[in-house]
Amino acid sequence: MSRRTLLLAGLGPATLAALTLAGHPVGLGVALIALALVAVAVRAARTGDRWQLACWAAAAGLALMPALRSAGWVATLSLFAAAALATVGIVGARSWRAVATGAVAWARNLVPGIVLIAVAATAAAGERRWGRIGPAARGAALAAVLLAIFVPLFVTADAAFAQVLGDAFGWDLGIDRTAQRVLIFLLVAGLAGALVLTAVAPAVAGREPRAPWLGRMEWRIALVALDALFAAFVVLQLTTLFGGDEHVLRTSGLTYAEYAREGFAQLMVVAALTLGVIALARRDDRALRVLLGLLCALTLVVLASALKRLGLYEEAFGFTRLRLLAHGGILWLGGLFVLVLAAGALRNARWLPRATVALSAAFGLAFGLSNPDARIAEHNVARYERGGPIDLAYLSTLSPDATPVLVRLPATVDYDPLVLWEDRLERDDGLAGANLGRARARAALKRR
Repeated sequence: MSRRTLLLAGLGPATLAALTLAGHPVGLGVALIALALVAVAVRAARTGDRWQLACWAAAAGLALMPALRSAGWVATLSLFAAAALATVGIVGARSWRAVATGAVAWARNLVPGIVLIAVAATAAAGERRWGRIGPAARGAALAAVLLAIFVPLFVTADAAFAQVLGDAFGWDLGIDRTAQRVLIFLLVAGLAGALVLTAVAPAVAGREPRAPWLGRMEWRIALVALDALFAAFVVLQLTTLFGGDEHVLRTSGLTYAEYAREGFAQLMVVAALTLGVIALARRDDRALRVLLGLLCALTLVVLASALKRLGLYEEAFGFTRLRLLAHGGILWLGGLFVLVLAAGALRNARWLPRATVALSAAFGLAFGLSNPDARIAEHNVARYERGGPIDLAYLSTLSPDATPVLVRLPATVDYDPLVLWEDRLERDDGLAGANLGRARARAALKRR
């Protein structure tokens, strides 16, 4: 299949998405359209080694999350990650620059992708012969583009025409719904075009290695100082958070929860900045590699301290989505530092960019499959069952994924967080909106 044919084939998922997804909750339909776009990425690349196939397999797994989880934030993050993995697979991503370029290529090429599909459809319509499909395919492609442009204009210009067209086809052609269909069509068509455009774009060019701007002695002095600072901090953590010593807490006048909250964000920034230092530092002699390895090891302890602080804070105030994301971020950063340590020990970092992508993909899949909203509810309900407080207003903001856990709450609680979802779950999702999380929520409510 030629790439121009693939561009025109992208009109199919775009049209189907516009006709079927508008007005339905996120579910099976979104997952199937996302899988179709992953297939476009596979065909656009034309070739695929084991690494590329692994990227596309992970992207397909993430694309299924809208059908498995009812939490919109989980589905959204998964779809973004799937798009990034699809384009990383296309470019191959053997270097850090290729990984960064591939991860954002789908977004950078989104608008040009829409133009590319429109141009391909117009060119195909103007040719006498096109593949084996013939005039019917050319006419259908051109009609889809033209109708996508002119139908919204007419239905938004005249309510009577919108009513007639809606009655004829069983569609809701109100202004809001029509705008949804247009946006969905443009988004899916643009993504298909972006994937093809990423495949035909020139390969990421390598850059000539530049001379280090600091010598070995400068980096040794800087890294020794930084390692000493990290070591002093780690020693303090061993006597407070890990050792249970109350001396520093009494000195600072903070409670344990306040102490945990005060430094968590700073420790996350420290870990992220340390990765930048490691990326910039020279590592062309043994002393520098030892200092960098020590820095990585100490940073792992810093991350463990951040995780401990977060746990103390959650024990005092409960689980939230932001805190769960922070948990995942700490574990992900810890995995990255382990990879950096392994690369230093092996004295070969050529595999590190791809290993980082693989680790990130694995964390993304594990996070979605872990059912985050249910985990949040589980932690808070268990805390309540142990005699702790519970924020019922916050629990009511969770998605139906949390319903099988929330039904455990006794009838004596002041407020039922499931009231809102009981009303919403009475409505049928339809095939396009089919979702495992909402199906389990309905079953749990029936059992209750």
